[in-house]
Amino acid sequence: MRTIAISNYKGGVGKTTTAVNLAAIYASRGKRVLLIDLDPQASATDYYGLYDKARSEGRTSVELLYEGASVADIAYPCGDAGLSVIPSVIELVDQNELLLREQRLKFALDDAAEDFDIAIIDCSPVLKRLAFNAYLAAAEDGIIVIPVKLDSTVMRGTALTVEATRAITEALRLPRPKFRILRTCVPGRMTNAERTGAEVLDRYFPDVMFDTVIHASSKVCEGSWQWKPVASFEPGSRPARDYAALAEEVFHELA
Repeated sequence: MRTIAISNYKGGVGKTTTAVNLAAIYASRGKRVLLIDLDPQASATDYYGLYDKARSEGRTSVELLYEGASVADIAYPCGDAGLSVIPSVIELVDQNELLLREQRLKFALDDAAEDFDIAIIDCSPVLKRLAFNAYLAAAEDGIIVIPVKLDSTVMRGTALTVEATRAITEALRLPRPKFRILRTCVPGRMTNAERTGAEVLDRYFPDVMFDTVIHASSKVCEGSWQWKPVASFEPGSRPARDYAALAEEVFHELA
């Protein structure tokens, strides 16, 4: 099983949209996909209508990370063939992170490695130890996708995320995960702030950006409103084609 963590310490950059669209695309291509929601806001969980059910049944990322439950105990098969989801709930924010082992998620995924081809982790923009779990799960042969929006503050979350991947893996003497930067919400015509953001990325991260960019489109917002990945909601739209191209590029990076 290969692990893809979607992370940026800055919010509003398209992490969940990227996670659910990649999950839908890979599942539609016959891959066995596990989507793990590690964000207490639970947006990826809401895409699949699992929040109330998972909360009432106690089958969430809280039980996986803090109570020793297995992936098989927690994951819900979803409508898309080959896709399973581990939901999140708001209670994740109340957990004592000091009790969370940094490699808990890695060990849980190792135990489920025969059941899935790809694990996709939708990370919280905060809560460091949750993010560390995702980074370590992707450390050996996975990848961290860092979505960014091009503006004058583009380096804030990006630099913090890149540094965090280095710090945690060095601390535990593990291989540093591969990371790539994904430019999202790219308009047809850039403002001065967006051009500045693009120039900053080119200066500091010239060799780790995906060729694929996700173009700005109302279709992404419509898909979110209907709680469907745009790849499923309108597969012929420009952002759906962008995500399909991204899925190919990510898969190539994992090969």
